[in-house]
Amino acid sequence: MVLLLNHSPSVVMKIPSLLTLLLVAPLSLTAVQIGDTYDQVIAEKGAPAATLKAGETQVLNYPDQRIKLKANKVVEVNSKLPDVTVAPPEPVAPKGPRVAPGVWTTDYASALRQARQEDSKVFLFFTGSDWCGWCKRLDREVLVTEKFKAYAGKNLVLVKLDFPHGIKQDDSLKAQNEQLARQYQVSGFPTVIVLNSKGKQVGRMGYQPGGPGGFIDALKKL
Repeated sequence: MVLLLNHSPSVVMKIPSLLTLLLVAPLSLTAVQIGDTYDQVIAEKGAPAATLKAGETQVLNYPDQRIKLKANKVVEVNSKLPDVTVAPPEPVAPKGPRVAPGVWTTDYASALRQARQEDSKVFLFFTGSDWCGWCKRLDREVLVTEKFKAYAGKNLVLVKLDFPHGIKQDDSLKAQNEQLARQYQVSGFPTVIVLNSKGKQVGRMGYQPGGPGGFIDALKKL
């Protein structure tokens, strides 16, 4: 062995390089960890290129990773190795546009991503806009007021998740809203779920009297 190394300098040079590659390659880290929730994955990586679902098990496919969740929590994260013999990885699903301050969106995934970027809270408003009396009161007495709009513009990303009786909705929007209602265990309207910038639930609210002042004070305590 000693004679081989002495008479083959190139071998001596190649061994450290090979060892370096072997040691460095497995150290690639991912921000998504076992135990993370679905919301945290979406906030970190955005919408997946494809989704497979069977019961409580869900698989999110990204160009660089395949993430498996069970009961809404990550149980497996697999990195995809690039294949130089095939076409480049499929493109990431397009991201939704940024929501202007104080403007409502219906895009849950984009709202989570924007809140993370801006360090804002996410305000999820579950409502029945054309039939729920208490929803209409909350909207009229708080959500459309200039005081609430001013506060929301600086602190919240607003998401309206509507369950109307007489207003036609796109199938994908309807499916998103129903899935979120199950995820956050919404059993009545209006329900407001507040998430922090990392997508973790920090508060649950409903209609309360007193106008925008009291409502904003309650939000500030979350």
